[in-house]
Amino acid sequence: LTDIGEAYVVEGISEKGQELLGKLGLSEAGEEAKAEAAKLQAEIKADGSINIEGLAEKLNGMFEHSFWDSLHEKCIGCGACTYLCPTCHCFDIADEATDCSGCRVRNWDACMFPLFTLHGSGHNPRTGGKARWRQRLMHKFNYFVDRYNATACVGCGRCIKN
Repeated sequence: LTDIGEAYVVEGISEKGQELLGKLGLSEAGEEAKAEAAKLQAEIKADGSINIEGLAEKLNGMFEHSFWDSLHEKCIGCGACTYLCPTCHCFDIADEATDCSGCRVRNWDACMFPLFTLHGSGHNPRTGGKARWRQRLMHKFNYFVDRYNATACVGCGRCIKN
């Protein structure tokens, strides 16, 4: 759905979407409208920015909101979003022993992994994807803003690209 000013250009990007558009009886957009929509979409992708003004304040009251219930459903828990993100910096510390010597090693870790918050007692406060997604977004757009008056997101969009 692209707003081209006086109208919208609607594009079905899946078979179901195209079928739905056919049922709605929407007329085919003209070449000029399609070109304008393509130009606007390219500008949005090139810009990569999203208006997040006031987001930290809004998130303050959303910890138990139903918004989080479906947000995580497409996530497969691979952690690629955190490895791609230039501001993600989570790590784990492990002791590696060889014979009678050893060393302490800091390994890159990710908050999107199920075992990231596993406590020594066996308790894990974020076992589900919903809780992990909520933590990641709250950290970037709420907690970090509260602490440092800046967002922990550079707006590159790599985490939400197809």
